[in-house]
Amino acid sequence: MILDKYFQRPIFWDYFLCYVFCSLSIYLVYKEKIQLPTDNDTIAITSDITNISLTLSGFILTLLTVLITFKSGSNIKKIESDSDDTVFNLFFASGYYFETVKHLKNCIKSLIFIAVIGFMIKLFLPLEYKSKAFFFNVPGLCIIILTISRCVLILNKVLELQQQEHNNNNS
Repeated sequence: MILDKYFQRPIFWDYFLCYVFCSLSIYLVYKEKIQLPTDNDTIAITSDITNISLTLSGFILTLLTVLITFKSGSNIKKIESDSDDTVFNLFFASGYYFETVKHLKNCIKSLIFIAVIGFMIKLFLPLEYKSKAFFFNVPGLCIIILTISRCVLILNKVLELQQQEHNNNNS
């Protein structure tokens, strides 16, 4: 399945897709199929992408903190087939928990990387090159979208576990 392949190396695939989109945008600008936004618009978008990136990293950090807190309250050490423990507690005892934490940590790192680059562009890019910040905005937006998509996929899997637990309790 495509998602399994993606989750083996999500950072690689995120940045590979960003490279493709950025290359495509450079090509389209070069061929004059699209026009660069004004300097002010480009820097405003850079600011927005930077702020969105930092805000989202805060939300993901909160999610990660909640997962770690629940894990510390879980008293199950290993998975047994005849266990009466909840599915959620079994998740905390499985390797999926650590895989989930790893993916969420990588999401935070990726978003903070985008934010730092955005701030650096805003602070240090000379005025005559401000319109070129567009070529940061394209991959920056791409990283944000892919990172949020990855987090939503992870959250859906966690919610499926909770739904499964709910269904088991009502059976």
